Amino acid sequence: MSDAPYILEGTVENFERLVVENSRQGLVIVDFWAPWVGPSLKQRAILVDLAKRYQGRFLLVSINTDEQKPLVERFGVRSLPSFKLFHRGEMVAEYHGVQPEADYPRIIEQYVQRVLDPTSREVIAAWQAGDADRALQQLAEAIVADPENLELPALMGKILMRQQRFHDAHALLSALPKQARETVEIRDLLAHLDIIVTAEDADTPESLMQRLQADPKDADSLYQLAALRLVGDELEEALDLLLELARSNPAYRDGIARRGMRAVLDQLDAGDEQINRYRRELYRLDY
Repeated sequence: MSDAPYILEGTVENFERLVVENSRQGLVIVDFWAPWVGPSLKQRAILVDLAKRYQGRFLLVSINTDEQKPLVERFGVRSLPSFKLFHRGEMVAEYHGVQPEADYPRIIEQYVQRVLDPTSREVIAAWQAGDADRALQQLAEAIVADPENLELPALMGKILMRQQRFHDAHALLSALPKQARETVEIRDLLAHLDIIVTAEDADTPESLMQRLQADPKDADSLYQLAALRLVGDELEEALDLLLELARSNPAYRDGIARRGMRAVLDQLDAGDEQINRYRRELYRLDY
């Protein structure tokens, strides 16, 4: 399959050694595919590319379902493509169907240890020592010197959020180029921040509900009320409002309803069927 030592072919005979045992040391992704299923070839290419980019920070094991029927039965693979994540000796997550391409790194990052650059390590050390001003100054200088390193503005945004400076963090990340804003970490941070600052600036719930009674598709009111519900931890009602907005006005504020839903759902239990219902609805909107 590949000369890379972190991209391997799985079989019935080597599965325990390649997958289960190796997952005790780090993340192992098992990709179930078949040569006659076009989408599984697409997903396989995405995962192979990511394995090369991550340079061994996770192990990719590919399972040809035509040749490894016992593994297909063992793991209940009913559709292709399908990939499963193994960590600390057990399966921790599974995904069916091709995911939005930008979501694969986000999924992986939940289980691999990020390698921090020296500047980020110094900034975190300053923050942990209680010197937030020094940490932010170092970050500001580093961002000017290395504008391509998106970990730096992301880290600055997180520190500003810890200081409750949500509007400053939102302004910082919103000023990044469009391509940078669409990377997984920046996109999700911005979505969370947008919800927070929208809730802070929103009208009262009573006023918003009156406006929605007059016009159920009023995009501003739907989004403001969803933000208030999320901040108030009224999760299901908030997701329903975002879903309604995504259906009725998908282009509103560059698709903020879908981005907000995705950012929220990514933080929730993937095994919860109610949450998975919203994931399926979001998938239908995306495709």
